[in-house]
Amino acid sequence: MRSAHFRRIELHDKGFGVDLARPARPMAEEKNVLHHGTHIFSWGRGDLGQLGTERDQSEPQPVLVRAVEDKDVAQVAASVFNSAFITADAELWTTGSNDSCQLGHKGHDTQLHPSRVQALDAHGVCQVACGQQHMLAVADGGALCAWGAADSGQLGLGEIGVEQPHPRFLKGTKEQHFVRVAAGASHSLALTSSGQVWSFGQGSFGTLGQGDSFVANVPRPLPTLAALGIVQVACGESHNAALTIHGRVFTWGRGKYGALGLGTFNSSSWPQHVAALQEPACQVVCGGEHTMAICQQGRVFTWGRGNCGQTGLGTTDTVTFPARLQALEGHCVTQITAGLRHSMALTDSRQLWVWGNNSEGQLGIPVPSPCLDPVQAHAFPAEATIMYAVAGGEHSLVAVQNVGDLEADEAQHMWSECRGLSMAAMPGPSFAAGLAEQNDYPRKVSMLKRSAHDLFSCPGFMLHTFEMQPCTDSAPSSVEDSPTSSGSHHPAHGLDVAKITEVYNALLQVYSIELLGVVCRACKTQTDIIHSALCPDECQQNGLESHAQQQRIPRMVEPYQLIRALFILLQNPLNGDRTGMGVQLMGKLAFVTARIEQVNKACLSAWLRELPLDQFASRCVRPVQYYLGSLPQRQGSKQDREDLMRAVHLLHIMYQSNEGRSTRLPDSEFYNNDMSQSADLAQEYMIWRHLLEHRNENSGPGRGGGAGQRELVTLCQLPFVLSPEAKARIMQGEALLTKQHQVQASAIQALFQGVHPVMVQYLDVRIRRTHVLQDAMNQLMHRPGELKKPLRVTFISGGVDEEGLDEGGVTKEFFQLLIRQIFNEEFGMFKYMEHTRTFWFSHLSIELETEYRLVGSVLGLAIYNGVILDLHFPPVVYKKLLNGKPNFQDLKKAMPDLGHGLQQLLDYPGDVEADLATTFCVEEDNFGELQTHELKPGGSRIAVTNSNRQEYVDLHTKWVLEDSIQTQFTAFDEGFHQVCGGLALRLFQYEELELLVCGLPHLDFAELKKAAQYEGGYHPQHPLILVFWQVVMALTFEQKKSFLRFCTGCDRAPVEGLSGLKLTIQRGSPDTDRLPTSHTCFNVLLLPEYSSKEKLRSRLMTAIENAQGFGLQ
Repeated sequence: MRSAHFRRIELHDKGFGVDLARPARPMAEEKNVLHHGTHIFSWGRGDLGQLGTERDQSEPQPVLVRAVEDKDVAQVAASVFNSAFITADAELWTTGSNDSCQLGHKGHDTQLHPSRVQALDAHGVCQVACGQQHMLAVADGGALCAWGAADSGQLGLGEIGVEQPHPRFLKGTKEQHFVRVAAGASHSLALTSSGQVWSFGQGSFGTLGQGDSFVANVPRPLPTLAALGIVQVACGESHNAALTIHGRVFTWGRGKYGALGLGTFNSSSWPQHVAALQEPACQVVCGGEHTMAICQQGRVFTWGRGNCGQTGLGTTDTVTFPARLQALEGHCVTQITAGLRHSMALTDSRQLWVWGNNSEGQLGIPVPSPCLDPVQAHAFPAEATIMYAVAGGEHSLVAVQNVGDLEADEAQHMWSECRGLSMAAMPGPSFAAGLAEQNDYPRKVSMLKRSAHDLFSCPGFMLHTFEMQPCTDSAPSSVEDSPTSSGSHHPAHGLDVAKITEVYNALLQVYSIELLGVVCRACKTQTDIIHSALCPDECQQNGLESHAQQQRIPRMVEPYQLIRALFILLQNPLNGDRTGMGVQLMGKLAFVTARIEQVNKACLSAWLRELPLDQFASRCVRPVQYYLGSLPQRQGSKQDREDLMRAVHLLHIMYQSNEGRSTRLPDSEFYNNDMSQSADLAQEYMIWRHLLEHRNENSGPGRGGGAGQRELVTLCQLPFVLSPEAKARIMQGEALLTKQHQVQASAIQALFQGVHPVMVQYLDVRIRRTHVLQDAMNQLMHRPGELKKPLRVTFISGGVDEEGLDEGGVTKEFFQLLIRQIFNEEFGMFKYMEHTRTFWFSHLSIELETEYRLVGSVLGLAIYNGVILDLHFPPVVYKKLLNGKPNFQDLKKAMPDLGHGLQQLLDYPGDVEADLATTFCVEEDNFGELQTHELKPGGSRIAVTNSNRQEYVDLHTKWVLEDSIQTQFTAFDEGFHQVCGGLALRLFQYEELELLVCGLPHLDFAELKKAAQYEGGYHPQHPLILVFWQVVMALTFEQKKSFLRFCTGCDRAPVEGLSGLKLTIQRGSPDTDRLPTSHTCFNVLLLPEYSSKEKLRSRLMTAIENAQGFGLQ
């Protein structure tokens, strides 16, 4: 015989403190009458042999079922006409009617005593359920088999009307790993170890829970229960109940007599939550047309038809809502069972209480029928301890055991862990405990694979495992109703993040690819379940659209719970796997998160903010980046584009999370370089531009851009994912389009004025070297309509135009000279701050607004024409240009000394008013005269105190960074946006704008060498080139800047670094005494083939130290 493996089911696992499998020791020791072992007693209706007593008659009192006396029966199931017994050796024995071959062997003779179902001897049986004329069983390994009547498809074998005399296994069920079965009159339910419910058979009254009343001859999963984590299912004649791991009860099917507990007599084709049952339940059972549940502290609730007193409420009335069974108050009930019209309950002291119909003697005691209140049954041997009870249709059975002569430890061993398994709800997956077990490696992996699948494929099970405190999955019903986390308006997730991390880390330490594959597949399954729960209508369209009478699928799980599950899944280290698993998982997660509502996205973002920074980066952000890198970047199929946009959307949730952190990841963590380099940026920009024009969107510039609730169709909607180099290319592309448009408009206007269009296609600027600032101001400020044309500069020396055509190099020099004069302290427009080596607006300047507008225009022109400036503003200037609001942190960066003083004021431990004697005023020296400015009306009379010092600091910050320079900055801002106010500016963060204007101060000449190109016979291994790079690499930092200025016209690197500069080194001539020359417009160095290293160094240094303009000083 095969030995079945059973597990003791303890309600301690669910927090209820009741053990269904191991009863308490009897209160008193009595003389033994029974032999050691398990004994089955039956009573009630027996005309068809359902009692197994070898007599075809009813028994009003318990009778020993002698045919299974030596079989060590572990489980019992019963229906109207049959009973079934599973032994500890996993054998199945059946008795009763065989009209439809439901006993599991040929012939239709009634069986008066149990006989073994030999067809299952080789498989071993773990569970069994009896329907009206069919049976179901779960074999070792989790496969389903069925036999008996098939007139309504209740066997799930794909056939209708053909009865099965022998057990047949349902195809594909072993892979699902079923652990529980239940049978109604003509329908069946099956439960997997991962908490999924499957139904098949007669669908009248919505019995199958699929939203219809159709017959199903093969098992179908119940989509509405998939996310809940079901641990028990029960069937009445035409109604059903399911229990979640959090203790919620769901019912569906026929509701004519209130058996659904929903307050009505209506049937339901979808599972509905029995909301009136407000206590978590630990067991649920269905009678013919009534239902019962055990809740906390062993309280029993009943509802449904009461015509025979089966509800135990002292009445024959029908009850449509759960009502507490008051007659058993004071007793802790550990198990309940229900027949057609009678019920039984077993307490922790092993007392059996019975009530309801007694017309066939099914109560086992001489009481009138109906019995409206519970009555204790005493008709058992004094030395017998009841282990569990089973109510058939109109008969009853109990399993008892004699332990009167055993010691306590022996008694505990006697109660086999399999006893009464079918009576109890199954526990959740034991994955976390399995990780800690010290089994041999193959056995440990084998055990973990099953529990890992169950845990990670079901949201309900996973949440139950990682919750900090037990809670029901019914509350909160929404984000708004959830308990809020400390310091946040978002709800608390209530999950043990440390335990989540611990389990994930332990999972990796098992070092089993096979186990990781199981976890990966399970997580994919769970994301599909979450999607179905979030968007049930989409599932309906995909799976049920052929049903003409389909109903709208209800939402069984509130989004808050599903977001909690996503929060756990996003921390999975397998998301970052680059062998394929990570791509699959992230694709699923991106698909689901794109469908959650904005309020839930904000909630998820807030929770991610609570993760440790390194974990947030490694487990959340980088896996999304890896996934993005695996996707086609350019416009491909519609599906490819949707996948890309969903991944960017997920990264946006993490970006928003990062923005709210006190310690943030650098923005570079969110740049996707693969996408930035390979995406069709021109097309992305044009889509964005079209979108804004037609949707009239006017979101201001600032950090991140933000897509809000709008449809995500282009990367420009979420620009944080684009690198500064990509944004710079978009900016240059936009500038080119604007230049073309401006040139075309000027050409048309010129034609009407009789001027040749060639004469107006440039913004021609003629600059005297002795009057750079004056000429620039006169020519730029008086031609605002031409600023967006291509700029062309001509220098004048001694009244004569200098040689050289401006292909970019002259323009660079023009900006350098202009900036140098503008920021000359003698000019007085800006003051130099020694501590930070930056310039700030002088609010005491007597210069007109025109000059500041010119500076803004110069800044805009430089960006517009792709010129890097040697400009030294604090970052807050760029923040203000993008309409950002300056704050105290900006002040501390721009003016550290002032910021430090104000911070000391905030931190001062003493009495601020008495000790510091400060008012809401600022004083400053205006050319020798002390001026006072009030920070608020009457500020000179308002003392700064401990209670208002934060206000003082805020107002002081506002005065320094905004109010005191309002006139100057407004003009500067207007000049800048007059030239550079296009859509592309919205893509930039202020740090990136500074980088765009000033370039990178860090010079990586190794990158310059790597990206260099060669012409005229030179190549990377040419002897002179090798010597050349030795000389260049040995230069000081200042000399390298001079070299860069000599070759390119600028001493700073562009936003992409020196690798993006593409310096070309061309052979200028054979060995000569002439100096090297350069074409700064094209970044070309003309290098003669000098005969020695010393000569090369000497000639090169002379050239770079004396170069200015198109000649030597």
